[in-house]
Amino acid sequence: MLKKVLIASVAVVVALLAVNYVFPKKFADVRLWVRESRESVEDSVPPEREIARLKADLENLAREDERHFDKVARQIVEVQKLEKEVAAMKTRVSEEEGRILAMTESYDASRKNEDKFVSHNGEKHAADRFRDQLHSRANLFQVEEKLLDSKQEQLSLRQRNLETNRKKLSELKLVRQQMKTELERLEAALLAERQAQAAEKNTLDDASYQKLRRDLDNVRDKVEVLKQKQILKGEVESPVRVTEQRKQQEAASERFLDERFRNKK
Repeated sequence: MLKKVLIASVAVVVALLAVNYVFPKKFADVRLWVRESRESVEDSVPPEREIARLKADLENLAREDERHFDKVARQIVEVQKLEKEVAAMKTRVSEEEGRILAMTESYDASRKNEDKFVSHNGEKHAADRFRDQLHSRANLFQVEEKLLDSKQEQLSLRQRNLETNRKKLSELKLVRQQMKTELERLEAALLAERQAQAAEKNTLDDASYQKLRRDLDNVRDKVEVLKQKQILKGEVESPVRVTEQRKQQEAASERFLDERFRNKK
């Protein structure tokens, strides 16, 4: 379904591109419609399906761990090889530095004495040839030393990169576990919401009964009002009632006189 919608959307966009310069305003309106349609399709995807897709993606990430481990393992081997190479190069450069220093001292001593020969390591060498050898070795030493500096910088960069990847590799499992926990929370919340919706759907709607009860109470009140009106009318218009009220008033007056005045005598 989604694939069909996407194909249709692409077809609409391609067709509209052809008339973009003829009907720019219409094209903008239709682009807005295409975007809203795409968003509507995305919104129509059930959250259960989204959660299932996210779970599958998370499982795929876990399966990719082997590839990450392989990459870091290869980096470790490369760094170890480079470390050995740099260490060997350091040894060669250090040894060559010592040899050049010794040759320089021998040559300087010969030149100071203005000798035509240079005594070095128990042997005599022609001063000119010895000087040329010294210069040649010095030039090669400079190249080797710069190469060593470059190798050391390369090693430092690879070591930092390896350390970063090792740290990321150790964090992958924790991050996946956190994502898994979050997905489980979302799934539980969605389940609770679905259960609430189902309960609401299955609950009988008694709103009509409640309205009918209110109407019955209103009618009962109206009937009671009519009844009381009739009673009141009967009390006002009946001679017997008037006589009884007059006798009650006279009796009340006599009691008041007895209590307030006669009993004081």
